[in-house]
Amino acid sequence: MQNKHFLTILFLATGLLLCACNRQKTYSRVQQVSENGWEKVDTIAFDIPPVTKSGTYSEELELRIDKTFPFQSLTMEVNQTIFPEGRQESYTKTCPLIDKNGNITGAGLSLFSYTFPFNTIQLNPGDSLHITVVHRMKREIMPGVTDVGISLTRQ
Repeated sequence: MQNKHFLTILFLATGLLLCACNRQKTYSRVQQVSENGWEKVDTIAFDIPPVTKSGTYSEELELRIDKTFPFQSLTMEVNQTIFPEGRQESYTKTCPLIDKNGNITGAGLSLFSYTFPFNTIQLNPGDSLHITVVHRMKREIMPGVTDVGISLTRQ
């Protein structure tokens, strides 16, 4: 009986390991926003070091809010420069956070987490990224946003 449980656990662990190897998270970083709120002039910057493998990478915005966030969505602008080429790209992403009934849709209890894909990019070995994120809401100071992050995953 004990052998049967061991084999089941071994089989599940092997399956999880194989699934995890299909996508390789290359970079993930989250930065805190000021406790007073995210000001329009506050640019959050990320410097992704050179990748070692060529391939297609997915880029995602990571976001955490608390219960004081006053809107249903948050619009952000993401600007990136790909080095050594120096190519610049810009994206505007509106992220739904609260449904029309006022329910927060993120995962969590007091802080709510979200992940939003915003781009797929082809990178070569040695390519690096400089990414900046700002909010594009009408309000100068955006309360309730606690953290903003970027992740890069090789597909």
